Amino acid sequence: ATIDDGSCESLTCAGCTDAAACNFDDTATIDDGSCESLTCAGCTDATACNFDASATIDDGSCESLSCAGCTDAAACNYDETATIDDGSCESLTCAGCTDNTACNYDASATIDDGSCESLSCAGCTDAAACNYDDTATIDDGSCESLTCAGCTDAAACNFDASATIDDGSCESLTCAGCTDAAACNFD
Repeated sequence: ATIDDGSCESLTCAGCTDAAACNFDDTATIDDGSCESLTCAGCTDATACNFDASATIDDGSCESLSCAGCTDAAACNYDETATIDDGSCESLTCAGCTDNTACNYDASATIDDGSCESLSCAGCTDAAACNYDDTATIDDGSCESLTCAGCTDAAACNFDASATIDDGSCESLTCAGCTDAAACNFD
């Protein structure tokens, strides 16, 4: 056109022409001053704790502390919420004996350290046996019923105060007789 007929308008082609702005309009040919950089600003570092996949402008807010921790699931201090390994993983504080039949079983241990043993708590676990050990938690087959067997009847002639198992040997004949000191046949 060489003659202005008054039909000119600048609304349909106006918009944000700054390619770095959040609301950039690639069809706009006239900048209308509407460009803004807040709605699409955020952390653009994919390795950061607060990475924002929708952010196109890095606002300097990236941080790597809130999601840092131990990422090794086998470690004592494993942090299932951690996405960045901070090198703090350790395997000592939760190590111990994980065999629940061992003398030194540690219910809080999650890593077996090879220390399990079955000797210090082994003994006779039969309460009726002569050599019963009330501290034993593992029976070692040593229970016996001979060394403490004897007559447990206090009225019998052969009463054995140290006997805890009656062996059926009690008798009342060898000590029977006259118990009257004034009698002629006093024993």
